[in-house]
Amino acid sequence: MKKRLTRLLALLLAVVLMLSSCASGAEKNTTQSSSENTSENSDPSGSQAYDESEHKKFLDFTKRQFLDSVASDTVNLHYTLADPKAYGITDYEVSLGSLNKESIEKNYQDMQAVLSELTSFNYAALPAEDQLTYDVLKDYLKTSIEGKNFPYYEDYLTPIMGLHGNLPTVMAEYTFRTERDIEDYLKLLELIPPYLDEVISYEKTRAKKGMVMPASSIDEVVSACQDFIGSTEDNVMISTFNDRIDSFEGLSDSQKTKYKEQNAATVSSQIFPAYEKIILCLKEIKGTGSNLQGICYYPEGKKYYSYLLKSLVGSGHTPEELVSLIEERLDTQMTTMFLLLSKSPELSESFGNYTEENRTPEEILDTLKEKISEDYPALPADVQYQIKYVHKSMEASLSPAFYMIPPIDDLKENTIYINKSSTNGGSLFSTLAHEGYPGHLYQTVYASTVLTDPLRHILNYQGYSEGWGLYVEHESYALNDALTSESEDLATLYSLNSSVSLGVHAMLDLKINYEGWNQEQAGEFIETYFGKQDSSTLETIYNTIVSEPAYYLKYYVGYLEILLLREKAEARLESQFNLKEFHKFLLDIGPCSFTTIDDYMEKWMEDQLAS
Repeated sequence: MKKRLTRLLALLLAVVLMLSSCASGAEKNTTQSSSENTSENSDPSGSQAYDESEHKKFLDFTKRQFLDSVASDTVNLHYTLADPKAYGITDYEVSLGSLNKESIEKNYQDMQAVLSELTSFNYAALPAEDQLTYDVLKDYLKTSIEGKNFPYYEDYLTPIMGLHGNLPTVMAEYTFRTERDIEDYLKLLELIPPYLDEVISYEKTRAKKGMVMPASSIDEVVSACQDFIGSTEDNVMISTFNDRIDSFEGLSDSQKTKYKEQNAATVSSQIFPAYEKIILCLKEIKGTGSNLQGICYYPEGKKYYSYLLKSLVGSGHTPEELVSLIEERLDTQMTTMFLLLSKSPELSESFGNYTEENRTPEEILDTLKEKISEDYPALPADVQYQIKYVHKSMEASLSPAFYMIPPIDDLKENTIYINKSSTNGGSLFSTLAHEGYPGHLYQTVYASTVLTDPLRHILNYQGYSEGWGLYVEHESYALNDALTSESEDLATLYSLNSSVSLGVHAMLDLKINYEGWNQEQAGEFIETYFGKQDSSTLETIYNTIVSEPAYYLKYYVGYLEILLLREKAEARLESQFNLKEFHKFLLDIGPCSFTTIDDYMEKWMEDQLAS
């Protein structure tokens, strides 16, 4: 799970998280206005000569957009840049941004203005790297602007991705590099209650429109909030703050005491009551929704779900196409599993007994760093990271593991969090492959070495990042000596089982939220793969998918898109296909939509054949 903290408490995506998991793109438009310098008809090779003045203007434009974005709120700024002064940001107002209707509307207007300015550039006069940035930014803006058609469809207080669960971790990881950071942090604390008031107002407006989560999902969120405020002296926002103050050099004992007392008082007198207001709000709206099934039953539900496929996943496939692709993949993988077990019945006894109890997370990551060198390009040698564990008060509301993305100008702050309550010894190796090497940590650090325009680092494409994380997670089973030493087929079985499990959840997501399956239909489908489940389990699965539409797709469909790209390259290149070069291509292009990747891969394959 990758936690992306860009625009954490700002508009639209209050907290953008990339969570560790539990074919060709769309047809291109071949017509365009001669006055619009778009790239749909351009060769993405960037082989033509470029104009230096246009290049300079474009860099000035992207720098301005980057600075405007990171300076829009203080949390966003702090998590993106360790040294804002180096980027010319010396004075800023401490802010969390806003979620009110006026701010959201202005945000869409601003994006439209940026898109208009972007398309005024002469695309053909830009060098190759600028053209790629242009293509990615244009896609990002056009997709984001579509969101204005679906007001109040997004829910900020869902069980998995909700702001209530992510906020404490964000504040707990707020690094104190200077004393001003401490002062900013304490000011931010006081801004959280009014910000959460806006969230509550937003939820009440949704409720008036009949848009309320199922009761069991509300109960989960309420329980998570109660766990958070039930931990007082040992609360994560108090204990971690004290640790950071104690380790901060240059403060006197009296200053440290003052800061600790101020923080504890604010958490107790302002943050806890704000969470109590969330609890009260959710209890008031519980049971008032007009729809307890998939999002397709809302007026614009199907269109919104299709929008999520583009905005959240980055896929150019329609929901109908994805259903067919996933069905085909599940059938193939289930057949392979059956053949493996038929050939080696003893695998069924070994399966499920593997554990990593004898290796620490650091030892596993060291093993992975060594093992991936054959199929993945190298990273700088001085990459550092920390392993931390989720605070007990937050275990119930956070995912099994997640990677905290460091500031783009200080990659020493790589942190992987492990949730002891939901990560067992048997899953630790693959989890750390997803979060660390060659997963999110590796991909993030690699991107910093090839994407020279800072703007590229703040454009959030969760399907790319989570798809990569899941793809390498499944690849990692073959790197695990503890499995392969017993049987390579056993490692394959683990990988297939994980893929099938997520594929089933992705199919349920599509069937429930796009086709409108009820709980009984979902239960029959689950029984096909996993046997009959009790009603409580079915209700939990169903309501989670209803509450978090497309959540599973950013993982599984992102992973599937990468598999389809790989299979396409293997078929086209045949003996000239090189896995390391394919991985390098995906990493070099960086986070973007899969339609963009598919366009650029055509030129990459031509180059591979020519070489």
